[in-house]
Amino acid sequence: MTLNLQQQAQRRMRRALIFLVGLVLVLVGALVTIAITGGESTTAAPDPKPSPAGPSAMPTVRPDDGGYVAPNETVKLPDGAAKAGVLPVQFPHTPEGAAAMAVASVRNAWSLDAAQIKAGILAYSSAQYRDQMAAVAEDGAKGNRQYAGIPDTGPVPAGATLNAWPIGVKYAAVNSDTVDVLVLLRVTHAAKAGAEQTTTIVVSPGRAVWEGGDWKGVPTAPGQPLPDPVDIGTAFFNEDKWKAIQEGDRL
Repeated sequence: MTLNLQQQAQRRMRRALIFLVGLVLVLVGALVTIAITGGESTTAAPDPKPSPAGPSAMPTVRPDDGGYVAPNETVKLPDGAAKAGVLPVQFPHTPEGAAAMAVASVRNAWSLDAAQIKAGILAYSSAQYRDQMAAVAEDGAKGNRQYAGIPDTGPVPAGATLNAWPIGVKYAAVNSDTVDVLVLLRVTHAAKAGAEQTTTIVVSPGRAVWEGGDWKGVPTAPGQPLPDPVDIGTAFFNEDKWKAIQEGDRL
């Protein structure tokens, strides 16, 4: 199972992203850099820093030509008890609650809208990083536009898309108030209507801390080792012990 990725990705996909929340939590609001290597299947590995940085090396998705393999483990992450605008907040004080916050924040971070990115920062980032992250929300949106092959400024071209679909998660409690999370997601984008859609597998690291009655994201150390990206529906997904994220009737 391979992904149809553009061959010229490495030359144009240098990108700063607001990465919302804990381990995979593309920590709400931490600006990270993503580089894409060329080839059939690639991944983006965030470098969790609160300011733009140079591109980091990307491992290649392991090729898999077998048939569909059902996930061994699935998890239905809890819902937030309230909302900040349209974003879920007030997750349970459990490792699963921390993972749910991470998934919500990373999904929101992959946006072309600076206002949406900033809202995620305000909802999910730890107070000690929140103002710094919010101040670079415009840069995060610009980085996302660059990633998607869209001009940095001006109206978003008709039909341009950038969407993130979290497909797997790993989480481990450091203690009752700190949880490390990894989120595995598919990121798809197209630069305009009629453009070929590109899909990338991303592993996002983060750390969630219990703060003010909810889970918030803090950056992880730069350069931390990350698992290789794998797609759901492959044997590698199970070998690497990812939990498939179940949302409603969908895995």
